[in-house]
Amino acid sequence: MREDNVTNVLITGYYGLGNIGDEAILAGMITSLGKYIEDLHISVITNNPEETRTLHNVKTVQQSFKKGTPHFVRSAIFEGEFAAVRREIKNCDIFILGGGSLLQDLRIYYLPVLLSLVRLAQRYGKKTVVYGIGAGPIDTYFGRKLCRTVLNKTDLVTVRDSMSKEVLEKCGVRDVVRTADPAFGIEIPDSAVLGTYLASLNINNGDRYIATTAYNWLHDSDLSRNAVEEAQDLRNRRESLAGLFDSIIGERNQKMLFVPTVKVDHEGYMIIRDLMSTSGKAKVLEYNPHFNAVFAALSGADILAGMRLHSLILATMVGVPIVPISYCGKVKSYLELAGLEDLYLDIEGLGTETFAGRFLENFEMVWENRTHYVAKQRHAARELREKAFLNARLVAELIG
Repeated sequence: MREDNVTNVLITGYYGLGNIGDEAILAGMITSLGKYIEDLHISVITNNPEETRTLHNVKTVQQSFKKGTPHFVRSAIFEGEFAAVRREIKNCDIFILGGGSLLQDLRIYYLPVLLSLVRLAQRYGKKTVVYGIGAGPIDTYFGRKLCRTVLNKTDLVTVRDSMSKEVLEKCGVRDVVRTADPAFGIEIPDSAVLGTYLASLNINNGDRYIATTAYNWLHDSDLSRNAVEEAQDLRNRRESLAGLFDSIIGERNQKMLFVPTVKVDHEGYMIIRDLMSTSGKAKVLEYNPHFNAVFAALSGADILAGMRLHSLILATMVGVPIVPISYCGKVKSYLELAGLEDLYLDIEGLGTETFAGRFLENFEMVWENRTHYVAKQRHAARELREKAFLNARLVAELIG
């Protein structure tokens, strides 16, 4: 409820779960909404209330999202989490579902859990918003119907790319607005802040290196619904990556820095590093939950050989040229938005001579033309930042 002209916004998504990309999205949302809505009070539904409060300086409410269905039900009912979430929904003015690839049915609990909260807010008469979301794939009849039923009752639906717009429209969702990833709303930290984080990461200011954010196939939760676990030959893929990293390190006598943007990736990075013949020149950072730590780690890089979407976004923002490897559709969509589709390379070819040749060719091209690619990325970042702010402007219009 609104009191003294304060607008109470409640945000839910994939927060407090060891993913810097989602934390960057939340930070971008908070910053953007604050630019366009006066007297704003934000609360966040999160898996880790203490960490979310520390990172974002917001009020939090607990929801145990990723501990398995039995734990979720037990926490929701017997530990009172659902009652606390329901109270926050009753007290808010606007309920926002915002985050990364949340509207998808690769993991069966995403859509029912998240959209049930949106529907509850609608039943309480609250304005509801889907904010700069990623969508797809949504392949099941149940998933498509659930999206169509709930989202067509939503006051505003914005998505971060054309692929997500197409996915929702195929579900029958109307009036979908394409904007950009909310993470572009982040304020880039100044050199003093970056220096502090570099020191905390034990990186000397002025060090130069190649950064990487390789994807981790180690955990079942990262496999798609249709994937066969036996087909995920982790060792062969990691050996292939290690060989490619050896090539680019040896060619340029460079160091390499593995930068985890998702907590579970750290273990996989250690394995890849140990498979490298140049492992003495490679360092694996510990996971740090604050996106400024990634900004800092990337700021010293000559180039990023990256897979994780938000590592590519943060590198674009801070002016570090990228050599991307796409492990899913959202990375391909981002490259198209940023005008970097000529660098697209699909992970499915990893281990083949064709993939290796194309990766090394892309790396050489970006390395030799870094000034060009930095300028291109900075231009893309400016345009996408304005589109990211559109999310918040549209929310502000709902308030009137």
